[in-house]
Amino acid sequence: MLKWLKRVIYTILIVFFLAVGVFFALRNPQLISLDLVFWQGPELSVALYTILSFTVGACVALLVSSVAYLRSERQIRVLTRKYEKALEDVDALRKASIAQELSVGKE
Repeated sequence: MLKWLKRVIYTILIVFFLAVGVFFALRNPQLISLDLVFWQGPELSVALYTILSFTVGACVALLVSSVAYLRSERQIRVLTRKYEKALEDVDALRKASIAQELSVGKE
């Protein structure tokens, strides 16, 4: 039920940010040359360099967060296996305890 609301909100946000990007590009048509220590970039508009830097930043953030996500997923699998093993051990101890009580009760 809320999926359609989530999609509408995401669509509105995407359209908003695209509109802001287009407005920014239209308001900043100046050409600049990006000069890094070992590399000189071509002359492009300020808006294009800004959009490129945001895109590269988003990709780097996605990469870093995916590494953390994969690490936590691996840890969840390991802990789930340990939890299941502990449950099996507890179940075995309960069965052994019940069997011992029954054998003591018969005597």
